[in-house]
Amino acid sequence: MPSRKPIVIDQIRKAQNELLSAIDGLSSDAMLRVGAVGIWSVKDVLAHITLWQSELITALSQLDRRGIVPDIVKIDDLDDFNEEGYRINVRRDLDIILEDLHGVHKHLVAAVEALDEKTLTDTRKFHWLEGETIEYLIAENGYLHESEHAAQIREWRVAQGL
Repeated sequence: MPSRKPIVIDQIRKAQNELLSAIDGLSSDAMLRVGAVGIWSVKDVLAHITLWQSELITALSQLDRRGIVPDIVKIDDLDDFNEEGYRINVRRDLDIILEDLHGVHKHLVAAVEALDEKTLTDTRKFHWLEGETIEYLIAENGYLHESEHAAQIREWRVAQGL
């Protein structure tokens, strides 16, 4: 069976490229305009993606610590978590959000590169995943999430004539 790790890393990079393409050419003013996704601006969406990927990186860094259930899988109310993330990031400068987005992407790739194949694909290794794999956790909170928001930003740009 072929290694899944290069496929996962490729998906992470592809999603990042989709997102960067979706925001390419947007002015700072456009990126701060409310309404790109719900009431969020593009900047808010980028901060949101960064927050979730940061949580994912933290979870991946704790995999070798027995008995630790990562916070990312203990989040009960996604809306509350997202709202709290919004409140934390809304006042942060766009340049800092963009810097964080790129930095978190690099750390996510490095974290996945550090995983062995069994850790990535074993459905029984982590009871708190309830039969899912670390690959699933990465997909959901890494590249699928990012691709979803990239598509929303592209749709918003069309609607706004941007």
